[in-house]
Amino acid sequence: MWNPKEICRFVDLTSLNTSDSNKSIDQFLNQALDYDKKGFTVAAVCLFPNFGRKAVEKLEASDIKTAVVAGSFPSSQSFLSVRLHECELALEAGVDEIDIVLNIGELLDKNYSHVSDEIRAFKNLMGDKKLKVILETGLLKETSLIKKAAELAITGGADFIKTSTGKGFPGADLDAVIEMANVIASHYKESHKKVGLKISGGVKTYSDAIRYFEKVESILGEKFMTPNLLRIGASSLVQNLMDE
Repeated sequence: MWNPKEICRFVDLTSLNTSDSNKSIDQFLNQALDYDKKGFTVAAVCLFPNFGRKAVEKLEASDIKTAVVAGSFPSSQSFLSVRLHECELALEAGVDEIDIVLNIGELLDKNYSHVSDEIRAFKNLMGDKKLKVILETGLLKETSLIKKAAELAITGGADFIKTSTGKGFPGADLDAVIEMANVIASHYKESHKKVGLKISGGVKTYSDAIRYFEKVESILGEKFMTPNLLRIGASSLVQNLMDE
């Protein structure tokens, strides 16, 4: 059984608010460092890309990674060149990880090669940095669509597949996570390559986290139970874990 401090090491502490500002992000980053001093160290912070350099500089002396959303988050509705350039700017700022949204419209229209080719274009920019691809499972709903989205993301080179943006649609649910974990397990069996899983939205308490951890481990095994391969995207979970 994982204790609250261990679970913290899987958390992408998130601030993706319309009201975010330099001042509020400074406070947010200070909070992440304060958690760290108290032994509740998170895996990463997740921010809008314009705050990437600030986070990189402020967290330089810590083990906390910097992740940003890019590629016209949360809709992916813009010119591909613009979306790729946003990713390039974030990488130039020194961030460790980038979260993008899979092209949902082309997925629903069954333009599958288009979907995976777009992801591959982002992956080609990444070098040794990690690319997380958001499937927006609360919009897709059907397990067959979630499975197809996960397969296309992995085909395109995703290092992680992620449930949700948290913007406008329901966050993670257990059925979606099970489907995604099964796709990851099948890919690992065929290729011996590990793809990570990020559970985002609705994981607010210790018991929530444990419920997902137990299910993921039952499908993927202990070797996937590491922050390099499993994350929880959350804004309030760490404080709740401290209270626990």
